[in-house]
Amino acid sequence: MKQKQMKQKQKKQKQMKQISRFSILMLMILMGLLGSDLRAESKSLVITSDMQYQYALQLFTENDYETAMVEFKRFIHFFPDSEHMDQAKFSTGVCLYHLEKYHEAARAFNEILLKDKEDEITRESCFFQARAFIKLGNIGYAQIVLQNYLMLAKDEKTRDRIYFNLAQIHLEKAKNPMDQESLAIAKKNLSMMSDPGAIKYNRDYYTNLIFKAKQAPAKSPAAAGFFALIPGGGFLYCERFHDALVTFCLNAGLMYATYSAWDHDNRALAGVVGFVEAGFYTANIYGSVSSAHKYNQTQKLKILNKEFSIASGFDLQNEGYALLLNYEF
Repeated sequence: MKQKQMKQKQKKQKQMKQISRFSILMLMILMGLLGSDLRAESKSLVITSDMQYQYALQLFTENDYETAMVEFKRFIHFFPDSEHMDQAKFSTGVCLYHLEKYHEAARAFNEILLKDKEDEITRESCFFQARAFIKLGNIGYAQIVLQNYLMLAKDEKTRDRIYFNLAQIHLEKAKNPMDQESLAIAKKNLSMMSDPGAIKYNRDYYTNLIFKAKQAPAKSPAAAGFFALIPGGGFLYCERFHDALVTFCLNAGLMYATYSAWDHDNRALAGVVGFVEAGFYTANIYGSVSSAHKYNQTQKLKILNKEFSIASGFDLQNEGYALLLNYEF
């Protein structure tokens, strides 16, 4: 009997030890899991707004505009209350500009301009947006952007810069054969610049360029029309020698055919050929006058294309990028 009780007691003690070991094992596993979570939490990285912006800016300075744009947008999304929000939006627009996404860049800069602030970011957004429109071939919109900002700009340096860029736009528009006023407007914009601005932007060079364009060798349209009374004479005056020879021979041939038909009493044929000749003769006069205008425009373009290109204007590198890279951490 006693032996049986001893066996039961030993059996219970054995079971208790097993339960105790199992409990200890479970506790160790639980503590291990909690410890790994704590270690993982202690190793997690907290990214601040300055860290995010600095990283995006580093990518920009490395000319990785695609990635920089993504990181600037990430900054805008995660740090909407940052005091550098406008600067991040401006930086996004600059990246889009470099990626040649000019329409999207113009929209990005427009968001800043709509706030009507008077600060460096707004100023540079104006010039970048104007430049984006020029890249899109829409010089008219670029002109409107600058003229609108001119009404808001108060400091002399900004106004000088606007006048200079407006003058460049009008010099570009002067290359249009139908344009007759842009050179005068460009000269007027240059004259509105202050003396320091005139020195900085080399006003004398552009004023001299306008003078040379106006004084380019020219042909009188009236004289061309008068010389065209003799078929081909107007083209000869405009130095279009091949056209002059063809026009003279064609008109002379039709005139002779008309005379010959009339002389042979073929009145109907003479009337038809004479009517055709009248058209060619009129076209000879009109073409001569037009040639004089084209000659004048060509001479002006030779000067403007040789000494001026709007692609080299708009000082974005020195003015706008300084703002982007001048961020205090």
